[in-house]
Amino acid sequence: MQALERSFISNDWITIVFVTCLVLIAVAKAVYETRFVDFVELLINEKYLLKANKDIRFENPFNLILFTIQFFSISLFIYIVFNELNVLTDASNFLLYVRIVLAYVVFVSLKFFIERMLGVLFNGEQELNSYQFSKLSYRSYFALLLLPVNAIFIYALAPGFIAIVIIVILFLIFNVISLFNTYRRYENMIYNNLFYFILYLCALEIAPYFILYKVFSFI
Repeated sequence: MQALERSFISNDWITIVFVTCLVLIAVAKAVYETRFVDFVELLINEKYLLKANKDIRFENPFNLILFTIQFFSISLFIYIVFNELNVLTDASNFLLYVRIVLAYVVFVSLKFFIERMLGVLFNGEQELNSYQFSKLSYRSYFALLLLPVNAIFIYALAPGFIAIVIIVILFLIFNVISLFNTYRRYENMIYNNLFYFILYLCALEIAPYFILYKVFSFI
């Protein structure tokens, strides 16, 4: 990567996005200090997940803060990719980012509720809740790590194709870790329902990302 003159007309709104995320992180750390520390250590141990699994509440303010940061951070990275790859769009920079955020939120929300309905339908709500929470937690952790990377791409260095590919691979690795942890925790249940597990992976863990790609191609 090399220092390049940025092509953005104005970075003011991007700065506001960064400041908003930093404020949310500060609030989460100040109000939920113990939980935040456990979350920061997510890659080292599963204390955060083990504690949360005792009473999973997606609507908990701490979780909502992490989800909001996730939406802003990952959407900003997608926006950077759009600019770096010179994707043609009739929208202004800010409007493009808003569209990306909305598309990402709708995608994650629809996928979440479809999975919840399947969990209720197949009497596996508790197990699926645990998996969903694990997946969203790892994704939020990835989004936190992505924030300083986004800042570097915006204010200092152009990402380049290789850097983009590396980050996408890391995102996939975080998802694989989440799947592995779920498989390890519910190995017997998954083994006894292997066909449905494979069907779930194809229908709700692979296919949706192709759909998301198509959606972003029309933004």
